[in-house]
Amino acid sequence: MATRRIFVCILATIALLLSAAPSARAQQENAAETECIKGTVVKVAEKALYLKDTSFPDETLGKRDATVLLDKATAYYDGSKKVNRDALQPGLLVLVRCRMAGKDRAAVLVRIIGGKKP
Repeated sequence: MATRRIFVCILATIALLLSAAPSARAQQENAAETECIKGTVVKVAEKALYLKDTSFPDETLGKRDATVLLDKATAYYDGSKKVNRDALQPGLLVLVRCRMAGKDRAAVLVRIIGGKKP
């Protein structure tokens, strides 16, 4: 009877370990897919957003200028309200969720979080 309980406990432990491994791997892949940067809008072009004093998740990088590619799939928000690209104006503070597109960053989501609004 005791050996049966030990066997069941070992099987349960193995099952838990095997089910946890894929979810941990998926979380690592999702974390590597996107990053969130914060900066002040300098210029908004048709296919790019230019930021100054940009903060990166890697704290070893100092603040610097950055360019983020924009496309049709990019979503724009002012706080929690959905807006269009025209709402982005120079001087606004934004959070940008990016994914890597080759060597460039492409915006998935741009959220206005501060600055002077027109």
